[in-house]
Amino acid sequence: MIRTTILLIILAGSAFADTLTLDTLPLETSGTGPFTIDFQFDSGALGGSNNTVTLTDFLLGGGSIGSSPTSVTGGVSSTTSPFSVSLTTVSSFYNDIEFAFTPGSSLSFDISSTTNVDPVAPDTFTFAIFDGTGNEIPTTNPNLYDSFFELDLPGPSSPVTTITSGSAGYSADIAAPTYTSGPAGGGSVVPEPSALPLIGMAGAILVGLRLRKGRP
Repeated sequence: MIRTTILLIILAGSAFADTLTLDTLPLETSGTGPFTIDFQFDSGALGGSNNTVTLTDFLLGGGSIGSSPTSVTGGVSSTTSPFSVSLTTVSSFYNDIEFAFTPGSSLSFDISSTTNVDPVAPDTFTFAIFDGTGNEIPTTNPNLYDSFFELDLPGPSSPVTTITSGSAGYSADIAAPTYTSGPAGGGSVVPEPSALPLIGMAGAILVGLRLRKGRP
């Protein structure tokens, strides 16, 4: 029982992320560019519980993303080396950042987020692509968002939900992205710095248990 509790303490401070992978090869030859990649995060209600979505570990399949955003609104930030994006609902209902995007064979990135419950409605993150007309590529998202991915964080009576979408009635047939859950980067679980004291404490407890067990 004690060892199980220790394991739960360690995992509670671990950093997890989910990975989204979109086949962008059809865009390379569609002739509908230039393209813009769009990340948007809307608050369920200002003054409610705040959340943050962070995007990291981008793999571009031979494509590229502009080093500087072409549009920034609300609580967003980005870094270039390595490339990452962060969006938060702390001070703005509408949070959006866009980048020039040259598609390669695929686009992949990790998504991590906080999951604080908003008392009014879920905080919603979406990922979309604009083509050369300045319009979002239409998708099969059932919520009328033209997005390839939607993440709805907890609302008053709903858990976290995810929606993946393919293109709909568009010149380039783009399949819905794959979405897998697991440790950030697809590797082993890496504890957060805040979890290190807990791990040290857990180790000390285990040592104590071994010493106690060895006593007559």
